[in-house]
Amino acid sequence: MTAGLPKAAFVLLAPTMLVLLVSLFASADELQTGSVVLPPAEIQTSSNVLQPVYDLIDGNPLANPVDAQALKASIEEAVDLGLLTPEQAIAMLEQVSWTTLADAEAVTNAASILLTILDDLLAGVISDPLASLTRLLNELATPAGTLVAIGKAGAPEEILDEVSSLVAGGVPPGILVRITKEGLRNGIPLEVIMSQMETIAEMLAAGEDIPWGQLANDVTEVGEYTYQDEEQNQNVDGNEVPEEEANTHADQDDASDKKTDKTDRRDDNPGQGNEGKDKDKKL
Repeated sequence: MTAGLPKAAFVLLAPTMLVLLVSLFASADELQTGSVVLPPAEIQTSSNVLQPVYDLIDGNPLANPVDAQALKASIEEAVDLGLLTPEQAIAMLEQVSWTTLADAEAVTNAASILLTILDDLLAGVISDPLASLTRLLNELATPAGTLVAIGKAGAPEEILDEVSSLVAGGVPPGILVRITKEGLRNGIPLEVIMSQMETIAEMLAAGEDIPWGQLANDVTEVGEYTYQDEEQNQNVDGNEVPEEEANTHADQDDASDKKTDKTDRRDDNPGQGNEGKDKDKKL
């Protein structure tokens, strides 16, 4: 028994202590439960990841709402399938200057171009959307007659792509038709023609003031001379013996010419020897 406390007092204190203990346990339980409860984590969905892309699309007020919605749906589908990244989608929009287009028709055309590339990507026709978009933009900037003329001359796909790229960069189409058609018709190798295209691209990138007619003359002449020099060198390397024989014949002809020349000189004065003998007799 507890010293100094009567049974009656203990009986009276027991309920009070029980209520106090229950309160303490309840408070401790509330504190523990509150410490482990975490706010719900934000789930990364396509909408969250692609929000910057959506904001970019909505950034042009001239965009048709139907076109804008179609772009968002196609981009989201391509991203979900792992065919496109949000960064690539942004790069595609920047490539067509989406946010700076100030004409409604231009915005509509840009949307059509982007949807074409996205449709091809989803259909498995292409695998690199940025490269395909660049090629398509270059082709659209090149007059159809230019590519047809060069193609009929026998230009392969790589030449056509390079021509489209240069036309899009500001090179007059007629200059490129002249260079490629003349080269192909004269039998200049494709690598030489591609080198000519690269020379033009370098000058274009340098921002030089290019006289296009003179450039075409220089490029085609350099290409032709280079090719002719290669053919001449190959002929010389393969015909050393005939060249020596030709030199031998030339020396023999020179000796024959000299002998004939001496004979001709004696014939010019046939009586000179007899006149000398007659003088000796008179003396």
